[in-house]
Amino acid sequence: MLLRLRSRDGLERVKVADDATVADLRQAIAADLSIPVDDFVISQEPTLLTAKDGESVQTLSALSKSLKGLGIQHGDTLFMKYGIKRSIPGPPRSTFETRPFGAHMDVRRMVAAQTRIERQETAACSSASFDAEAAHAFQSYVSAALAFSIKRGGILYGVVGEEGAVQVHAIYEPPQSATADSLQLERGTEEEAAADVIATTLGWTKVGWVYSQSVKERDFIVSTEELCQMAAFQDEIGETAVTAMVAAFPGDDGQVEVHVEAFQVSRQCVKLWKEGWFQDQTEPSGVTTLRNPKEPGNATPVIVAGKDQGEVDNDYFLMPVSIKDHVGPLENAFPCENRLLPQGKAELRAHLQKRSGKPFAERLDDFHLLLFLARQPNFDLTEVGHLTAAVAAKEPVGEGYELLIESLAGM
Repeated sequence: MLLRLRSRDGLERVKVADDATVADLRQAIAADLSIPVDDFVISQEPTLLTAKDGESVQTLSALSKSLKGLGIQHGDTLFMKYGIKRSIPGPPRSTFETRPFGAHMDVRRMVAAQTRIERQETAACSSASFDAEAAHAFQSYVSAALAFSIKRGGILYGVVGEEGAVQVHAIYEPPQSATADSLQLERGTEEEAAADVIATTLGWTKVGWVYSQSVKERDFIVSTEELCQMAAFQDEIGETAVTAMVAAFPGDDGQVEVHVEAFQVSRQCVKLWKEGWFQDQTEPSGVTTLRNPKEPGNATPVIVAGKDQGEVDNDYFLMPVSIKDHVGPLENAFPCENRLLPQGKAELRAHLQKRSGKPFAERLDDFHLLLFLARQPNFDLTEVGHLTAAVAAKEPVGEGYELLIESLAGM
């Protein structure tokens, strides 16, 4: 199994056998990461990295215990702390470093010397909080209806608070095409424009995107396609735009366990993507091939850890974002758009009848219901804006709107 290890030096990975024990994991860390086996502690709790001396944090100290017995699965993130200063073996010296004194430095080597791939320590988004109902609706669909057989994506709407804290109030799922490896969202549609109008009227904006991975086995966190999509959303929305990733792993009982993680990519990643450095992949991989569009013939256009390289591990560009949940201002109970499941007259009638004791504006208090109405021929964007404003203010929507909507529902 592949396990991720987060320490003060960033995110690293080790591979151990599926039946490995805590002792096996410690030996793998010592061998792969060159940390003495007695000089580090591991925990499942992120507080390990911030705990002060003397504070108690539960660590993985029972050497004979199996990792699976402790609930640790393929793809899980553990936390590691050590007191030593890491000594990473230096790479072979590049031809640039070994050139004779006074030798001519051409443009190609100057570009290589200047383009250093560096980790960004802190994400611009301090946290991402998801409306629990919206998150559950997305997770349950990709789990129950799609069985994680193909990828699925959506655009996040919400607000950005102080210090880049993002709140996600709704997930819009545009028309899309997907396989187990690839996902393409259909952007710039009339439906997305209607979603923007509804969100703007509510005081929301686009705050990121979410996608689900398929159950196809992988030994990396994000592929190059996913990395480029993350960079594109951050470039479009702004530096606080967050990416949520939903993945499934088999549990001890054989049942699928759903995990949600949130990330951002570094500013350097966005810049390189925008300038056209990322090369297309023939197969999904956690390693990206980079080429300087101004010097495409240079096979080693970047410096990673002091060495001229043409490929970069995608983890270099990733920054984790903490996840929270909350109850948003609107419901997310109406069937979502562009799914295999129905969304029509019967669903509208059932939704309204279930809330028959409420004022009419509160019966429409659902992002996906408002978007459904926006797609009906009887409504234009201006009317959708007026209707959304009445719903947000919990004011009467007008008798004409009531009659029209009840007619659409066959009531």
